[in-house]
Amino acid sequence: MPSEDGDLVSKLSARLSEEIQNLPMDGKDHQLTIKIKGNRGQINLGHHTLKHPPPQPSERQQCLHCDHNPHDDIAAHKNALTRQHNNHRFILKTCVACIGIAALSYSIKDHLPEALKTYALIATGVFAGLAFMLVASH
Repeated sequence: MPSEDGDLVSKLSARLSEEIQNLPMDGKDHQLTIKIKGNRGQINLGHHTLKHPPPQPSERQQCLHCDHNPHDDIAAHKNALTRQHNNHRFILKTCVACIGIAALSYSIKDHLPEALKTYALIATGVFAGLAFMLVASH
């Protein structure tokens, strides 16, 4: 008898799953009614009404009148923000490196031979100018 009950429950479960998946995804409340007649051993199967909650609107829900998917816009916006954040970080790192090189070349110019002092000042000017242009363009 237990195997018959197990078979009955598995068939009922399969049928119920199928009916739930066949419900329209329109966001409204739907009701499934299952009528089972008879008394099967220890299991009293009577009239049961199960309410299935309406499906939650998914993030991937498309516009009804066209193929436009709002989720794609959100993902593209997030990607653009991530790319912009990475660009800002790269420019900041480059600017700090240029300022550091300019400061270093200016500080060591007094310890260099006369022939290299000019190059140290040129390097200071170039890297300071590059850092200024990065900050100004951003």
